[in-house]
Amino acid sequence: MKILLVSDSHGNNTALDRLALLYPNMDLYLHAGDSEATSASIYPFHSVLGNCDYYGDFPMFMELPFPGGKLYMEHRPNINIAKLKDKGVTLYLYGHTHRRDDREIDGIRIINPGAISFARDDNYLSYALIEVTKEKIDVTFKTLDD
Repeated sequence: MKILLVSDSHGNNTALDRLALLYPNMDLYLHAGDSEATSASIYPFHSVLGNCDYYGDFPMFMELPFPGGKLYMEHRPNINIAKLKDKGVTLYLYGHTHRRDDREIDGIRIINPGAISFARDDNYLSYALIEVTKEKIDVTFKTLDD
């Protein structure tokens, strides 16, 4: 399974459109919140509700099965490992901090793609490409400048 993960685009739909064209064969296009747009205007991305999302009817979180476990995505990092393990989560995605993150805690892979707008870690227009198999999760961070 191939996933394109973005977050915190804050109205930069041009970047989202560019990424969708650049990666036309992804299995999932995910947005970890703060698009400041409607769900129709960020299609093909599926988003959760961010603290700056006033226009869309996005869910607070998203849970999806995938090879090797379950994906859980929310905007703010409310990482409760025990609760995530109880739900069978093996991949946790979030946004909000505008900083890249890729780590593993007790068998749960935790990823933040950074921010498409207003990065706080010098990785402007940052996003993540995630490839998931039953055996592993590979993550590549990129910027639109790459």
